This record gives sequence, structure tokens and C-alpha cells, in this order.
Amino acid sequence: MSLFVGARLIRRGLPTRAAPELLMGIAYFAAPGVGYPMVVASNAIADRLLSTLVFALGHSLIALGVSVFFFFNARVFRAGQSAAQAFAAVCSIVFSLAALEIVRGHNAVGSDLLGLASVRSAMVILLFVLGLAYAWTAWEGFRHHRLMLRRARVGLGDAVVANRFLLWGFAGSLQVFANLVSAWALWSGDNMLTNLPSMLATAGVGVVNSVLLVLIFLPPARYVRWLQRDPRGALAAV
Repeated sequence: MSLFVGARLIRRGLPTRAAPELLMGIAYFAAPGVGYPMVVASNAIADRLLSTLVFALGHSLIALGVSVFFFFNARVFRAGQSAAQAFAAVCSIVFSLAALEIVRGHNAVGSDLLGLASVRSAMVILLFVLGLAYAWTAWEGFRHHRLMLRRARVGLGDAVVANRFLLWGFAGSLQVFANLVSAWALWSGDNMLTNLPSMLATAGVGVVNSVLLVLIFLPPARYVRWLQRDPRGALAAV
């Protein structure tokens, strides 16, 4: 679903060069759409060199997607604020360095990389920075939703936009939860890729957020009409 949504957003943003659609499209297409499946698939490749290459390319795409995600937050929610741009840049660099250490570990020992202390530390850093990205987007989603509710009191609220901000906040919050479960599995000495609570949290949040992504970026006409039928009522409901 991330691949589909990402491709649609890129296709929508290219003709008009709309930065928000392009940035978010690249983020979802690169990281969860292509990068993460490549990392998972690399473990099934018997050839060590090919496995490492696929693993490295997957993590490179994940780093690209997460970096673009940070700059999306800075560009859309904190436009003109140099501090937000600097924060996005620092987080992108830290995430990329952590991903590089994980790739180095895979190159050294293959799929047993989590046995290396340096890789486990890098994985914790990676999860922490990723959590910051999702926490930021959740905060901005809920903050802008509250702003829309205030505008609704004077007849200026847009029910569709308000709903998108609310769903954006929920999507970010759910991803933070999944990250925390994975981090807990890692800290407890388990493999977060095979730990049952981590797998369930990741899969469950993935399914729910796939639906939220569609409602946020590609909402069905019936859903939009439902929100627009009674703007004040819809705003009050959300």
C-alpha cells in the first residue's frame, strides 16, 4: 500500500511540482514501499555478496525515505523556520550513519548482525530517530487539527482538511507505538524481526496505517462527501 500511495503522490506532484506531494510520495515509495521489503528479502538470498548489496540498497532507500519525511515536516508544518530545517538535517545524518553501521555489520557477519553490540546500538539509534520523525508528525497533525477546530468556531473550518490532520496525528502515534515495541524487543536481547509482540505491532500498525494513508492522501469520493455533508457536525465529530 505504501508503494501504491507513494507512486500516486509522486505522479500527482510531478506535473505541478507540488513539494508536499512529491516529498511524501518519495518518502513512502522509497522507505516502506521498496527499501524495507528489500532488507527483508536480503535474508533469503544465499549468495553473501548479493545479499549484502540488496541489504545495503534497501537501507539506503530507507534512509532516503526517512530523511525526506523529516524535511516534509519541516517544509509543510514549519515553513521558513531554520531551526526545523537544521533539526531535519541533523536527524537525517544521524539516521544515515546508524544505517551505515548496520550495513557494515551485515557485511561482516551476514544475517547474524544483531549479535554485534555495535549493530544493536546502531539499531537503537535508528529506532529512536525514526520515532522522532513519527512523533513530530503526530504532534503537528494534532496541533493543526486543533487549529482547524478553532477556525470552525468562526465558520472558517474545512472538515476535510481537519480530518486529514487528525488522521495524520493518529498515523504518527501508531508508528511511535510500533517503534517502542520493537525497541523493547531489542533492548530485552531478542530479535525484533522474530519477536512476536514486535511482529504483531508492526503488522497491525502497518495494516491500519495503510487505510489511514488512503483516507489522508487518496480519500474516496464517498468519504469526502460524508465529511462535507455537514462541516460543522463533521468537525465536531473529529
